[in-house]
Amino acid sequence: MKATPDKLPGLLQKKLPPVIWVSGDEPLQLLETTDLIRRRARETGIEEREVQEAGANFAWKQLIEASASLSLFGGSKLVEIRMASNKPGKEGSEVIQQLCKEAANTPDILLFTSPKLDAAQQKSAWYKALDQVGLHVAIWPIEASRLPAWINQRFQQAGIQVDSAAVQLLTEKVEGNLLAASQEIEKLRLFVEPGQLLTADQLINLIEDASRYSLFDLADACLEGKADRAVKILYGLQAEGTEAPLLLWALTREIRQTGKLLHHLKEGLPFDSICKQLAIWDRRKPLYRKASQRLKLKQTHQLLLLAEQADQAIKGSGEPLNELILKLVIGFAKNPN
Repeated sequence: MKATPDKLPGLLQKKLPPVIWVSGDEPLQLLETTDLIRRRARETGIEEREVQEAGANFAWKQLIEASASLSLFGGSKLVEIRMASNKPGKEGSEVIQQLCKEAANTPDILLFTSPKLDAAQQKSAWYKALDQVGLHVAIWPIEASRLPAWINQRFQQAGIQVDSAAVQLLTEKVEGNLLAASQEIEKLRLFVEPGQLLTADQLINLIEDASRYSLFDLADACLEGKADRAVKILYGLQAEGTEAPLLLWALTREIRQTGKLLHHLKEGLPFDSICKQLAIWDRRKPLYRKASQRLKLKQTHQLLLLAEQADQAIKGSGEPLNELILKLVIGFAKNPN
């Protein structure tokens, strides 16, 4: 069965499926969806949670062993499989099919997370096995035309009254970044009085007062090639307590976008048409133009490999995380000339 995040609360109230697969590349919806599943699992009495990182060298057969082993508390457990890729490979496909086949005979809940699944993957044997016994929650980015309504709804959920100009201002500021929008709204809750109508002018002042630096500033400095400013902003964000996964996500997002831009430019496509295709807003076009004139496609690939190292450090590889993020910022923002 396939569902969207907005339908999930109602579906989970009935019964937790034995296998749940959450796919998508939008971090806020991915985070909130998996949090909802974990919360629902606890409500049904599942207290134990086991996490498996399914990277390139993952031993898939250990999932069968994990599923067969008894919970420490004698009951069910939630087994999370975090997939680095949306392609499990031959061994992974066989294991997933076996787990789905045996799902009815085990008390455990399997929760897979992965990048988005394309049409070909949804025709595979492992996906068909999942579809028969489990639930696939497909997460997609919010379309630009729907973003103001989404932001307005988040304001309402936070208990903040806001005018349309303020909604439009925040929409333009976050440029499709739902996680950034959510964080800005959470900050605003600390400053807005109950019953106060938040206007666009007040929003600007409050956002500036809430934080000296933002992820937007870091991204812009990197795209512009202002390495000294980018490093200063990075240190400022770290001093303010910005967590490493959020820093890494913001940097990786811009590097990937720059790489896509360079790839299409290499194919001979016009800059403006590429920006439209990649949903790059007009205000940011000059930044991406500078980045495309400064960086080579090969450099973006190297930066993404460095970002993967930083991601592994976050997961406990033992490598110096802050040093890797600093290298990523300098590598992205430096001028090779």
